[in-house]
Amino acid sequence: MKTLFNIENGFKALVIILLSLIAFNADAAKWSGEAGYANDYVFRGISQTQGGSSAFGSIDLDLENGVNAGVWVGQVDFAGSDASEEIYSYITYSKTLSDAVSVSVGYGDYTYAGDSSLNGSEQYVSVNVKDFGLTHVMGNDTYNDYTRLSYTGFDIVDIAYGMQDNVGDNLIFSRSFDLPFGGLEGSVAYIDFTADDSSLLQDEDQFVFAVSKSF
Repeated sequence: MKTLFNIENGFKALVIILLSLIAFNADAAKWSGEAGYANDYVFRGISQTQGGSSAFGSIDLDLENGVNAGVWVGQVDFAGSDASEEIYSYITYSKTLSDAVSVSVGYGDYTYAGDSSLNGSEQYVSVNVKDFGLTHVMGNDTYNDYTRLSYTGFDIVDIAYGMQDNVGDNLIFSRSFDLPFGGLEGSVAYIDFTADDSSLLQDEDQFVFAVSKSF
């Protein structure tokens, strides 16, 4: 794989943060970030690294009025493509309606260093009622719509089920935890993907382990 971050290709991704700084009062903003490493990068049930490992990092700007904007960068490796990094920039707005109900909407842009033919964008709406979540993603360009149901009420595992139009379904069992050293965080997930017959994709199942550091 190539180097993790391509500044020239990633410049476009930073525009969304600059726009949010102009549009909103940035004096109360809070910055955060994360850097980590995973044995596989799986997105909506499908490996983005052909089963290989991926380093990743992110920065996020919280304007403390419901608006967040940020950039996530991770290594990718696709067969037949020169893409080396995925650069995902986003802006979201979240609102708590009651102790049990919250909603959010957002827009995300995907840029791939080394292969612009993979670029695309999407917007989403999400509703959370206590421990249940429902998210619907509307894809632009060549991106397919995606719907995700989740439940986080169990002590030992979170469960999510996703359906991507004309691509396939995925079932995810995951758990996040604090590691006892270095202020690191860990996560483990089992992900099962069943491809649609029309997609020409293969079924996949993976165990994914990740270690990260927040700052």
